[in-house]
Amino acid sequence: MKGWAIFKHSVRMVLRNLNYAVRIATGPVLIGVAVVFALLASAGLPMTLMGDQQALSQALAAGSFGLTLLAVFLTIVAVQIWVFVSWHRFVLLEEYPSGLLPAFRGDRMLAYVGNALLIFLVALAVMIPAGVIAALVGGIAGEGGAAVIALVIILFALFTAVAIYRLTPILPAAAIGQPLKLRDAWDKTRGTTGTIMLLVVLLGLFNVLLQVVVDLSMAVFAPLGIVFLILATLVATLVNVSVVTTFYGHYVEGRPI
Repeated sequence: MKGWAIFKHSVRMVLRNLNYAVRIATGPVLIGVAVVFALLASAGLPMTLMGDQQALSQALAAGSFGLTLLAVFLTIVAVQIWVFVSWHRFVLLEEYPSGLLPAFRGDRMLAYVGNALLIFLVALAVMIPAGVIAALVGGIAGEGGAAVIALVIILFALFTAVAIYRLTPILPAAAIGQPLKLRDAWDKTRGTTGTIMLLVVLLGLFNVLLQVVVDLSMAVFAPLGIVFLILATLVATLVNVSVVTTFYGHYVEGRPI
């Protein structure tokens, strides 16, 4: 089954290159953490005061809290995009990290964000009608409306997942500077519905398994659990990104799995 082959290839890709994954992610993450702490401190919101209601009220009254949260959010997004673009380029172009930081390619990162927004708008265009249809069907179904609504939502969620995955090749394309239109990505990934559904299930099970490992390690020895948590988060994130990379490499560039 191609879904299993793509999943297995993506996991092996991360584990086989875990040293490069760590090198690609560590620098941007450390910079992001430093910026977030600096933003919180500049707004008078050090982490030790986050639970202090009086300090929180004063920050809200000053009007800086919302802007600080926005800056923190944008910092986190920028770090993620930096890592994602670097990983795509590492896999597809064999662009190995040199020095302490992966190359910061602002133009590719902006293109990546733009393409991600396009996919988000497509998903939104699917989800809004889905909510309306679910409400209408639930009203018609009467007493069994809740179950019907849940079923409709699940079906539309799967449909949305398929649509999103079929369009995701435009993300690696942006990362490596190869323009790819939504229509072209859709055409290239024709006939992948079953593959995508299996991938969604496999990725879900994989994330659950990693969480179980982290929870067990936390219960046995908390410091070790923290290490496992960091490593599991990195692996889980890059496996998901690698699935998207593999989709592009296989269906757009014609690479074997």
